[in-house]
Amino acid sequence: MGIKKRLLAMGIAATTLLGTLTACGAQEAAPASGGSATEATTEKAETGSAETTTEAAPEGDAAQAAIDARKAAAQESGEYQKVVVSFFDWTGAPAGIDRVNEAISEHTRETLGLDVELLIIDSAAYTDDIKLMLSSGEQVDLFSTCGPGYMTCVNNGYTADLEENDLLATYGKELNELIRPDYLDACRVGGKLYGVPPIKDYAIQTACILIGKEYLDGAGYDLSKFKTDDLGYYKATWDDVDDMFAAIHEAFPDKTVYSTQDNLLTQGSCVDNIAGDYFGTLLDPANSLKIENVYESDLFKEWADRAYRWNQAGYISGDAMSDKTGASARIKSGAYMAMMAQAKPAYQNQINGECGRDMVIFDVGDSFMSSSAVSAFPWCMNQATEDPVAAMQVLNALYTDPVVANLVCWGQEGVEYKVNADTSINWADGVNADNSEYYPNVLWMMPNQYAAHVWEGDPIDVGEQTAKFNDNCPVKSKALGFTWDNSDYVSEFTALKNAYEEFGPQVVYGFVDPETGLKQLNDALKAAGLEEYMTAKQAALDAWASENGIN
Repeated sequence: MGIKKRLLAMGIAATTLLGTLTACGAQEAAPASGGSATEATTEKAETGSAETTTEAAPEGDAAQAAIDARKAAAQESGEYQKVVVSFFDWTGAPAGIDRVNEAISEHTRETLGLDVELLIIDSAAYTDDIKLMLSSGEQVDLFSTCGPGYMTCVNNGYTADLEENDLLATYGKELNELIRPDYLDACRVGGKLYGVPPIKDYAIQTACILIGKEYLDGAGYDLSKFKTDDLGYYKATWDDVDDMFAAIHEAFPDKTVYSTQDNLLTQGSCVDNIAGDYFGTLLDPANSLKIENVYESDLFKEWADRAYRWNQAGYISGDAMSDKTGASARIKSGAYMAMMAQAKPAYQNQINGECGRDMVIFDVGDSFMSSSAVSAFPWCMNQATEDPVAAMQVLNALYTDPVVANLVCWGQEGVEYKVNADTSINWADGVNADNSEYYPNVLWMMPNQYAAHVWEGDPIDVGEQTAKFNDNCPVKSKALGFTWDNSDYVSEFTALKNAYEEFGPQVVYGFVDPETGLKQLNDALKAAGLEEYMTAKQAALDAWASENGIN
């Protein structure tokens, strides 16, 4: 049964129950989601005929009617209908998952007439497992596309149209009103909304250099000359960074200055990796939709020159190209002193924890929102879900119900965490990150982390700060929301990736003179089909821009 037929059947059932309750003199309950008018459940809606019409429930009653219908069915059968929600964490299903699922269900039985099961899968297996479950018919009603990829899920037919028959407007009204229309539009594919973005920092503060405070203090470096940016981080220049690196290198010669990573374009610039890769980019994304080769740009040459200079000065480890350890983990080990990252509101507490020490943040770049910032990994509904209305109401609760959000993000109060007087939270007594029975540690992936408690040390209004940061971002890509399926160019992409992996890292980490390294890299990319790949990407972007009226 298609989603349209399933929606019609459920609408008729809910409307029938509502009529029965009204006829019996039952008091009308307030809509659980403040739902808007339900669609008229009509034969016309199914066949195009205007002959037969089933009158719709009064405006605002459809959402509550669906809940009441499920509660009545559960009372009769003794079992509640279940909605399954899947995402990944770093270690697989938590030890306390059954307990947390029961706590969520105790709440949603009352609010939605439903059981909810979180199906949490180890990150290493999630992409393959979720694809298999979605294609085989195993129950997964709602899922994060972080892992398999949003466009992959859409193109494989895994995702439902969330606006078909006013599904979102009627049964997810609070969610619909929570997310800005342009952010929802960024998730549309071919005009249809197949996913809703997690509420998070879509903008990022690029090119932030982080240095351990103990090392700056040990070098006697004076920070008083620096002013702060809007986020409260020190505003610096690359000359300042050179000075600081020289100072800490001299003070701590036994440590490596810079903990490198092979994503400097992502972390350190406003270059838009259009459609998810750097083989054809927007160099001026706020003003132009022209696809260009970033590896031939002046910006990339500046990065290459800087990396070579740092390498020659001894700031970069000799095994930088082979060491795959995370940058923050190296600093936590005590062997490295600085790294680059993207910052955001309330980032200080997070990075201190990751690095295991107080880090000083220097803002050297700009705030930037890329084309894929919003649509990178939306939350989706399985197109084969048996009850789209129930799934949508659970999706709505994940974004708007603080009880559900806290349980999904943090687990149970008194077991995993305790609440402070200012409403922030910290570990429950005797609990930490190592022994907690529920600690997914993927807050950035959660539907709405700001509906839940704030961790101790972060500002209570971090959600408002993040929204303001997003809204006021000065450099937003004109291609915001553009997606491209490169499945017709898989061989070209593979060849380009291989060419980059052969010649790119030695340039990024400064192990080759830039003049030599950049020529080798660009010659290899062009031989691998870069021009053809960029032409195809440009054509897709031009078509998208035309469809959306963007010049």
